[in-house]
Amino acid sequence: MRDSIDLKILNALLANSRQSTKAISELVDISNVATQQRIRKLEDKGIIKAYTAVLDYASLGVKTVAYVGIFLEKAKNYKEVISQLARVPQITEAHFTTGNYSIFAKVYARDNQHLMEVLNEHVQSIDGIARTETFISLDLGVTKAIDLEDYR
Repeated sequence: MRDSIDLKILNALLANSRQSTKAISELVDISNVATQQRIRKLEDKGIIKAYTAVLDYASLGVKTVAYVGIFLEKAKNYKEVISQLARVPQITEAHFTTGNYSIFAKVYARDNQHLMEVLNEHVQSIDGIARTETFISLDLGVTKAIDLEDYR
């Protein structure tokens, strides 16, 4: 695990990836240059993979969020199926899991009709998928970044 300064930097970036390195350096009590160097090292090591924005999808016309449990014909083919799922633009995450489903995927769609099209035309046509089970989110209850100090 990274040292406590790296963890504070990462937590600060998780809270707001657009804040200045100056603000982060004041928070962690090291120089701005040292903060920039640490961030660069975290990027170079692949710990920081990307910077992103959190969007209000509903205000953009994307009103349906669903989770799809995917049953595979053969679990050993999960990498190929996940590779195919990655090509579906509406799928933002796909996890190989334990439990009832081989893969659990998150899907964003304009509405329920669009979700049905995504499932019928893209997901269920992938070789190796036996069947799917879909859960539509009614409301987002919690969204937050984890505090990395809790994982030391």
